[in-house]
Amino acid sequence: MKKSFTLALLCIGMFAANGARYEVNLDAMSIGSKLEVTGDGNTEAVIEANPSGTGNVIKVKCAQYGQMPVLNVALPDGMTLGQCSELAFQFYIPSSGNEQYANYKQLQVYIDGQLAYKDVKGDGSDDYPKQGDKDKWIPKTLDISKLNGASSIGNSFKLGLGLTDNAMTYYIKGVVLKYDLNLGNPVLPVQGAYYTGEYRNLFKEAGYSDSQIQQRIDDLWATYFEGDNDTERLYYPVGNDMAYILDVNNNDVRTEGMSYGMMICVQLDRQEEFNKLWKWAKTYMQFPETDERRGYFSWQCNKDGTRKGDTPASDGEEYFVMALMFASNRWGNGEGIYDYAKEANYILKMSEEKPAKDIAPYSSYTPLFDSSEMQVVFVPYASAAKFTDPSYHLPAFYQLWGEWADTNNDFYNGLAAKSREMWPKFANEKTGLMPDYADFDGSPHNGDGDHHDFLYDAWRCMMNMGMDFAWFRPADVDYTALVNKILDFFVSKGVTTYHSVYTLDGQDKNGNTDHSPGLVACNASGAMACDNKNVWKFVENFYDTAIPTGKYRYYDGCLYFMNWLNCAGRYRIYKPVSSGIRTPESEADGKITLKRNGSILEAGGVKDGKYTVTLLPAGIRVAQGPIVNGIIPMDGLMDSSVYAVTIEQSDKAVQTIKIIY
Repeated sequence: MKKSFTLALLCIGMFAANGARYEVNLDAMSIGSKLEVTGDGNTEAVIEANPSGTGNVIKVKCAQYGQMPVLNVALPDGMTLGQCSELAFQFYIPSSGNEQYANYKQLQVYIDGQLAYKDVKGDGSDDYPKQGDKDKWIPKTLDISKLNGASSIGNSFKLGLGLTDNAMTYYIKGVVLKYDLNLGNPVLPVQGAYYTGEYRNLFKEAGYSDSQIQQRIDDLWATYFEGDNDTERLYYPVGNDMAYILDVNNNDVRTEGMSYGMMICVQLDRQEEFNKLWKWAKTYMQFPETDERRGYFSWQCNKDGTRKGDTPASDGEEYFVMALMFASNRWGNGEGIYDYAKEANYILKMSEEKPAKDIAPYSSYTPLFDSSEMQVVFVPYASAAKFTDPSYHLPAFYQLWGEWADTNNDFYNGLAAKSREMWPKFANEKTGLMPDYADFDGSPHNGDGDHHDFLYDAWRCMMNMGMDFAWFRPADVDYTALVNKILDFFVSKGVTTYHSVYTLDGQDKNGNTDHSPGLVACNASGAMACDNKNVWKFVENFYDTAIPTGKYRYYDGCLYFMNWLNCAGRYRIYKPVSSGIRTPESEADGKITLKRNGSILEAGGVKDGKYTVTLLPAGIRVAQGPIVNGIIPMDGLMDSSVYAVTIEQSDKAVQTIKIIY
C-alpha cells in the first residue's frame, strides 16, 4: 500500500458546537503536500493551487482503479458520522490531458478503508454516469444514509472519495459534512458595540473558524479589488492616484458604489485605495462652489469622469460623510482633500445650506434632510424631496454625526431618533417587508413605478437595522420584533429559495425567481437582531453563497462585502482619540504612571483596582480585569498599536492613560 505522510496532519477540519458543518480546510495545507490514497498502486494526491478559482485543492493523478485521496476526519466529541446529514464536495475534470470520456466515471466513497458507496444503476449494477461538464467545478451531494456502515462510525475516521480510473487527472475541493444541529437561541448583547467595544461575530457563533471567516474576507478583497478585469474586479485604478468602483452592468460609476468602496477600505485599513477612490469622487462627482448643487455629488458618471446624472442620490452623500469621519479617526487628517474631517463636515454643511440662493435664487435643490419631517429625502431636488427611501435611513450614522459633526449635533441626534421611530411604520403589518420608496408618514409611495413594493433598494433596510442594532442597540425601537417578522416571512418561502422581490404582502412579483446574493447578505446582517434559531439558517445560507462574479456583480457584491464584514464583527465604529486621555510623558506628580516590562505594564502609584484596555481609535475593548500589586498583563496585544488604559480605584478618580505598546 502506497501512502505518503509528509503532513503531520493530513486533514484539518473546522467544526464547533454551534456549527452546521465540518469542512476540510485545504488552505491550511502546504502546496505540494501529499495525501494518503486508498488501495495499492501509484496514484498520487497532492495539494495544489486551484486551477480555476482561489484557494487550495487536491490534485489526483490516477494510476490504478479504486485509488483516491484519504482525509482524516475528527468530528467533535459525542458526534458521529451517522448524525451527519450530507457529504458534499466538488470535482474539476480538465479536458486537457484526459481522454474524451473522462467525465463519465464512477464515484466511490471509502470509510476506514471499506467501500461505502459507488454509483450504481437501478438494477444494482455498476454505473459510470456523466458526472458533469469538463473544465467546470461539479458540485456533488450524497445523503449520509447512502453510505454503507455510516451509522456505526464514530467521530474519527478516514474518508476516501474520488473518481475511479487508471489514467485520468482531476481535482477535488469543498469537502463538507453537514450536520442538522438543534441550535439554541442566540444570546443578544445588552448594549451595542459603541458602549462595550465588543462586536459579535455571527459566523464564529455559528461554528465557522477564524481562518474560514478571514479567508472569505481575503477572497472578497482579491476578487473585487485585485481580480480579473472582465469577470471579478469592481475597483479600477486611474493613473497613479485615482480609482473608481464600476457598476459593471451599466458601465458607469455611482456615488453608491464609490462611497461603499471607501467604507470597505476604511474598515480594512486600506488607506491607499481609500484615497484613490476619494480623489476620483472629489474630482469628478462633487459639484463645485460655483454650482447651486455645491457640496453634493452627481450620482452617476461615465468612466472618464463626465457626468451622466444631474442630481445627487442621498445615500451616496451619507456614506461619503461616514467613511470620511472614520478615516479621520482611524488615520488622522492630511492636507487638502485628505483632511477627511474637513471634507465630511463640508458635505454636511452644504447639505444643510440648500437652496443656494446666492447662486440660484429660485433653485429647486433642497437640503438632504427634510427638517420638518426629520427624514432623509429620496433626492434633494424638487418633487423627489417630498418623499423618502427607507433604505437611506441610517440612524447609526446620524447618532455618530450627533457626536462628531462640527455643527447641528442636536439635529442629527433627532434624525437618528426619527428614523428609529419610522421603521415600524415602513414595515408591512403581515410580512414586515418595507417598500423601496415611502411617504414621510411611512406608507408606500405611489406614482414612481412599482417602487411601492419590496424591490432592490429595500433589501438594505435589514442591513441598516442590523448595523444600528449591532452598534447601539437603541432602546427606542424593537428591532428584534421587526427582524423576526421579516425572517419568518423568508423562512416561509424557503431560506435557500426565497426570491429577490415581492409585493409588500408577500406575493411573487414580476416573475422573479432569483435568490440574489445581495439580499442573502442583508438578511444575514439583519439577523444580528434575531433572538431565535432562525438566525443560524440565514447565516449558513450567507456562508454557502458564493462571492458574486460576472455581469451583475456590482450591487450584489458591494452588499455581500459590507454585510460579511458586519456579520464577522469587522464592520466597526472608529472613534476619535479623546483629548482627555493623558500620555505618560505629561503626567504630574502623584498621578499614575505606566511602564512596560515585557508582557506586563507596571502601574506606578497604584497597587489594586480594575483596569480596562481599549484599542484606539476603534474603541474596541481588548482586555480587562483586576490589578494585583500594580501589575497589568498585556499578553496577546499587538506591538506598535495605540491603547487607552483605564484604571479605576475605589477611593480615587478614574484615570485613562494613552500608551503606544
